[in-house]
Amino acid sequence: MDNSLIEILTQIPILADVDEDDLQNVIKNVKVKKYSKGTYVFHEGDIGDTFYVIKSGQIEILRKDRNNEEKRVAILYPDNFFGEMALINDDPRNASIKCFEDCELFVFNKKDFYDFLYL
Repeated sequence: MDNSLIEILTQIPILADVDEDDLQNVIKNVKVKKYSKGTYVFHEGDIGDTFYVIKSGQIEILRKDRNNEEKRVAILYPDNFFGEMALINDDPRNASIKCFEDCELFVFNKKDFYDFLYL
């Protein structure tokens, strides 16, 4: 892993003060997963057991409106991250994530993420 992933992780407020050497050790377990355009990474209401950093591609954040229809609220690009709040708060996902184009994502499972918090 290069230092760009470390730089991205230190932008997350709860990880900002974690030592870079500790982050280097933790990211050794990070996986890269490919998703095709149009694929959902997760749906609003799902259990939050993973956290993601976009390596390549674009994803869209979708939320249901009053009519239960999904509406785009944002597009995220490489080096953006998502999914951390469901892990921190242990709440269901508050939005759906859909690949706007083919994507590669760094995937942290819940254990890896908690390794960050409790180094």
